[in-house]
Amino acid sequence: MLIRDGIPGLEGVAYLNAGTNGPLPSAAADAMRARAAVEERGPRSGMPYFQEFLALRDRVRGSLAEVLGTSPDRVALTSSTTQGIGLVMAGIDWATGDEVVTTTEEHPGITSPLDVLARRFGVAVHAVDADEVLDAIAPTTKMVALSHVLWTTGKVLDMAVVSARAHEVGALVLADGAQGPGNIAVDPAALGVDFYACSGQKWLLGPNGSGALWVSAEALDRVWPATSGYLSLEGGEVGHFKPTTARLDAGTIDPVTLAGLNASLEWVASLPGGRAAWTQRAHAQAAAVRAALAEIPGVTVGETGGAESCLVACSVDGIACEDVAAGLAERGVLVRFIPHTPWMRVSVGAWTSDDDVERLIDGVRAAA
Repeated sequence: MLIRDGIPGLEGVAYLNAGTNGPLPSAAADAMRARAAVEERGPRSGMPYFQEFLALRDRVRGSLAEVLGTSPDRVALTSSTTQGIGLVMAGIDWATGDEVVTTTEEHPGITSPLDVLARRFGVAVHAVDADEVLDAIAPTTKMVALSHVLWTTGKVLDMAVVSARAHEVGALVLADGAQGPGNIAVDPAALGVDFYACSGQKWLLGPNGSGALWVSAEALDRVWPATSGYLSLEGGEVGHFKPTTARLDAGTIDPVTLAGLNASLEWVASLPGGRAAWTQRAHAQAAAVRAALAEIPGVTVGETGGAESCLVACSVDGIACEDVAAGLAERGVLVRFIPHTPWMRVSVGAWTSDDDVERLIDGVRAAA
């Protein structure tokens, strides 16, 4: 298969953990080596170098914008989903008594910044079941902060409905999209959110230390550049922020990292059928995994919220999820378990072969 030929890390294993780190394509590794050679052999100084540095940032921003179905001026470059979330939360003007609604199934990338807001500013954090979010939004709500796709079960939340309800009371909506782009098609504007943070190293198959933050035009002036510096400023002039979301860029991200992320994004786009065909194949394989797991006695499969998701969660009656994951690892099947939950999480990608699916199912059946 053309896809698998371009990802050497798939050799010998069933790679089913893109929800943590996706497999790195050769195109990305080659681009990173080439950029590292430029950094090593050429002077990292002078106008030509600086112009090339800025051009690379613009190119990555454009590639990320294509994935998010938006324009480059709406995208900030970050090192992770967590950093994007932190930039928003740290950039909002908070006051004692402000209220934030979230879910009880959030990653620490949301819960830890919220804990800081509670302890630093006296913000009230209301964590409810994902199905109770709409009822929890009240006139006193200042922000709704929650995942687009729950990292625990792969359930896709109806962000458009959440956003509409939040905006009725004047609240902002911050979406954790760590398990979004590359897993499902994402259009933040259509979702109605104000902020959408995502990772580069997970489903987008980029290197660690890469990510993006999308901000709506209406919300941009409601968040301060929390890491303001030269790259936040128009013409480098203090007091004059860039008019685009680039004002929120998280400083200087290593050009080697940016080169790798861009190469991964461009590689997927260059495959036959582009990202649409990539996503379609991934969803087909995920559906096959979900159906096969559901047929195993004693196995419970997590709900998706009625939407397609390539993150499949399951539990085996009477066996801890970490033990199931460990048993699969011995068979070369790479998944992960979610601590303090019954769920083992399987991340199915366009690279997932029928043999990978068979190895997974055989391993879970043996555990059950």
